[in-house]
Amino acid sequence: MRRFFTAPEAVQGDLVVFDAELAHHMGKVLRLTPGEQVTVCTGDGMVYVAELEAFSKDSVTARIVETLENQKETDVQIVLYQGMPKGDKLELIIQKCTELGVSAVIPVETGRSIVHLDSKKAEKKIERWQKIAHEASQQSKRVQVPEVGPYLSWKQCLAQLKDDDGLTIIFWEDEQTQSLKALLKSQEQKPAKINLIVGPEGGLSEDEVGQLREIGAVSASLGKRILRTETAGLTGVALVLYEYDEMN
Repeated sequence: MRRFFTAPEAVQGDLVVFDAELAHHMGKVLRLTPGEQVTVCTGDGMVYVAELEAFSKDSVTARIVETLENQKETDVQIVLYQGMPKGDKLELIIQKCTELGVSAVIPVETGRSIVHLDSKKAEKKIERWQKIAHEASQQSKRVQVPEVGPYLSWKQCLAQLKDDDGLTIIFWEDEQTQSLKALLKSQEQKPAKINLIVGPEGGLSEDEVGQLREIGAVSASLGKRILRTETAGLTGVALVLYEYDEMN
C-alpha cells in the first residue's frame, strides 16, 4: 500500500484532500485510480487508511476507511549534527539515517569542512535533502519525516546546542576511555533526546571538541577502527537505537 505524508489540515472530517503536487504524483506518475487504498501520515502520529475517490488537476480526495492506533516514532529523539562532508555523501547519510529512525539531520560547517555553502546554495541544497528524507520515510514506512537543516556555522551550532537540554555526544576518534555503550549505560534513565556530533573528513579539531565540552557535551568512541564520516553517523544512530531496544 502506497504511503503519503500530508499536513494535519489535509484531513477534513472523514476525507483527506491531497494538494496539487501530490495529485500530480498520484495520478500522472504512480497511475493510481479511484478505489485504491493508500496510507496517510499527517506527521503528528496519526495514520489513516484512505480510499481514493476523486482526481482533479488541483487535488485528490480520499475517504478515510480506518484510523490506525495513534503511532509514534522512537521513544528517544535522535538529532544528528553532521560536519559538512564532500560530494554527495550527505545525501547517503540523510537517506540511511532516515531509514534507521533519526529525528533530524543538521549539516554543520566545521573548521575542517572542505565544502562551504552560502545562504542561497544552502537553501537549495536543503530543499533537495528534505526531499530525500521524505522519499526515504515513505520507503521505510515511517510515521514522520525527519527535518533536515538548517545549515549551521560552527558558531551557530554551539549556540543551538548550548540551549538544548538533550544529551549531546561527540563521536571523536581520539576518545580513549569511554565507549558509546558505556556512556549510554551510565545514564540514570533513557534520555528523551540525544544529539550526536560527527565531524567531516578529517574529524573535529581538539579546539572544537573542547568548545563542545564547555557547553556540556561528552565524547565517546565507536570502537578501535576509524570510521569514515558517512559511516560514523549511521553507526551511532543504529547503536543508540539498539541499546535502548528501539529496533525490536
